[in-house]
Amino acid sequence: MEKVISINGSRFALPEGMSAKDIQALAGFLVTLTPVHSEYDYDKSDYLHFLASQGTEVRVDTVELMDRETAKQQHEASLARYRAKRDSEQTA
Repeated sequence: MEKVISINGSRFALPEGMSAKDIQALAGFLVTLTPVHSEYDYDKSDYLHFLASQGTEVRVDTVELMDRETAKQQHEASLARYRAKRDSEQTA
């Protein structure tokens, strides 16, 4: 199991051995940041930037990491089982 930090839904692996105190400090700093969003200005062919109305969501979790190929194979196998079950339920 690896510790990861989730910042507005994007997960990042934390360095192995990072202390709880350092993780707490990092999370505390990150929640003070305000996301910047944008809208496209078609007249100027440029983006208009503005501060989000909501702050930053930060969570620290523990997840099981695996290599990409194993994850991909497991995904494809579970998707095939899901589709087979769905198809059999639709024909019943």
